[in-house]
Amino acid sequence: MIEKIIITYIYHSCYSVEIGDYFIIFDYYKGVLNIPEDKKVIFVASHGHSDHYTSEILKIPNMKNYTYILSSDIAHLESDDNIIYIKENKLGMDQLKSLYNSKNVYLVDPYQFKEINIKGRKISIKTFGSTDEGISIILYIDGIEIFHAGDLNYWAWEDYDDKSVKKEYYAFIDQIEKIKNEPIDIAFFPVDYRLGENYYKGPKIFADTVKPQLMFPIHSGDHEKISLKFAREIKLKETVFRPIIDKGQKIIVDIKD
Repeated sequence: MIEKIIITYIYHSCYSVEIGDYFIIFDYYKGVLNIPEDKKVIFVASHGHSDHYTSEILKIPNMKNYTYILSSDIAHLESDDNIIYIKENKLGMDQLKSLYNSKNVYLVDPYQFKEINIKGRKISIKTFGSTDEGISIILYIDGIEIFHAGDLNYWAWEDYDDKSVKKEYYAFIDQIEKIKNEPIDIAFFPVDYRLGENYYKGPKIFADTVKPQLMFPIHSGDHEKISLKFAREIKLKETVFRPIIDKGQKIIVDIKD
């Protein structure tokens, strides 16, 4: 039985989630991480954009003891963040797994379901698509469903013409239709100030259609307080939205059965 879940905002789209014996880190690329030694650590990267992933997560001490769930596009980055550049000499993925004598790195595509064994216990993941690169993902851990959107959003840029806006809308709705029957407990979803007056549209559609119990903002960089504007101005049907004020903010949450 989970007594409490501790959620910490790191930066931009990165949060850590401490739940039972697990410590999950989503979309880390910079910021202060305090990784506990007594937890099963899971790194998740939704795609290879430099504001969602850095290969530094694969170079940290105890890497071989951690679990990595990475969008498969990360294996093909045309830069030093490509996983084949982890060491000074180039290493392929199969060599990496052999090097650490474990299967602790998982490359996943959209629309997959996997069970992952972590030190004798299983978790499940389910991936969906994005309206940009990579995946969005649900982790099923100790009876809790945790969703991270990555770059899934309704990207209604203010300088787009009507045709482009409609294309973005229908691509977004297509993904929402695939996710909406999932009983999500905790969701991390973009509230992006760069969209101007349209900043609220994607998260509101997501929240009112998918109906997660709790939703936290991502993708705001140093403009975290856009989430206060969202909380103040936007009414959601059934979802509790938790705004973020600054980096390092911790939130302890309870989930209804």
